[in-house]
Amino acid sequence: MKEALRENVASLSPVITEFEKPFWNSLQNGQLMVQKCPECGHVQFPPSPVCSNCLSDTVQWVNCSNKATLWSWVAFHKAYLEPYGDVPYGVVLAKLEEGPIVTGRMSAETVSTTAFDAPLRATYVKTADGTVLVEFVPEK
Repeated sequence: MKEALRENVASLSPVITEFEKPFWNSLQNGQLMVQKCPECGHVQFPPSPVCSNCLSDTVQWVNCSNKATLWSWVAFHKAYLEPYGDVPYGVVLAKLEEGPIVTGRMSAETVSTTAFDAPLRATYVKTADGTVLVEFVPEK
């Protein structure tokens, strides 16, 4: 199923805290943001009120390049979540060029033929209920 046709995805969204809002808002704008510490330069994800390296409370949000490499993947052949009844579907762990590892979607056909450490590009897909998902595609 095309992600743009998928319904009820918002029902799976987590409770979004105040310090996570910039991340979720960035997805709505077709961009991936992570936190960077101006004190030590550490880039982190998931978001936190303090730097996980030096504990500074001055972390800032920065745009990512949308470039990543394939770190790991799985193809689900059983439907565990209602909006994802069409199987198989792929989920990847992608290591961003900036350093952190994030989770995203990839088609099951593509993920099973993509080599580890292959270059990827983040894309953004809006589902039928308005939820924006991060989907990774191989960089050509």
